[in-house]
Amino acid sequence: MNPDGRPLVFMDTETATLRGAPFLLELAGVRVEGGEVVDTFAELVLPPVPIEPEATEIHGIDEDAVRQADPAPLVLRRFLEFLGDDWLVAHSAGFDARVLAYECARAGITPPRNPFVDTVPLAKRYLPEAPDHKLETLCQYLDLEEGDHHRALDDATWCWQVFAACAAEAEAQEDEWTAAGLLGRVPITVAGKGPEAPRLPGRLRPLERAARAGESVRLVYGEGRSPSELPVTPLFLFERKGKGYLEAECHHSGLLKTYLLERVQRVLEPR
Repeated sequence: MNPDGRPLVFMDTETATLRGAPFLLELAGVRVEGGEVVDTFAELVLPPVPIEPEATEIHGIDEDAVRQADPAPLVLRRFLEFLGDDWLVAHSAGFDARVLAYECARAGITPPRNPFVDTVPLAKRYLPEAPDHKLETLCQYLDLEEGDHHRALDDATWCWQVFAACAAEAEAQEDEWTAAGLLGRVPITVAGKGPEAPRLPGRLRPLERAARAGESVRLVYGEGRSPSELPVTPLFLFERKGKGYLEAECHHSGLLKTYLLERVQRVLEPR
């Protein structure tokens, strides 16, 4: 199924949040070689933020389920070791690549450059009569076996089966797949989906230094004449949709929180 004959790793992620920057909650991969599953990877992740109830409604994973799980950096390193140099395949691959990219950035892990194949455009081309091209709809259209939708291992397995159905249809049409055809004009990679660093005005430069050194600062935060003074440990700066953000440990709550950089009036030394 792969033009160069190497195995493919079909993967999926679930997240703790639905809004803002993603936080990994579950990661799974299914290695397929010669049309057969030869290895699998599936782990839950303990996120540094609360799981949003709306996210739990989708995948069913709650705080109790991940209480004994490892944090993202450990799980991510094990997955990258499992992956090796193989190509990745995912349904809506850009989303999964972005999830991994954010976790690599938080952990200081060099993001992998393994190319991603996205099964969405393949399904649109080779399964055009499906009602739509969501993974759950394609499972129903292809009459695939039952399982838990929006759980990473099941979704990764279904992704493989959708890919196989597309491959069979391509063969029936005598449409030979090439690497360029599978990967698209602009190949998706985790490295290519990484968050960009925000442009910081001079007053916010101490946040970069504090994040690198693991030092605490105080944010004068808010709008108007009555801002709050918040002691935090900066961890990660990023830009999303034209706005800059800071992820930092809040000393009052002990939780990881996200702060809008345009609302930071000043950065002060800790008392």
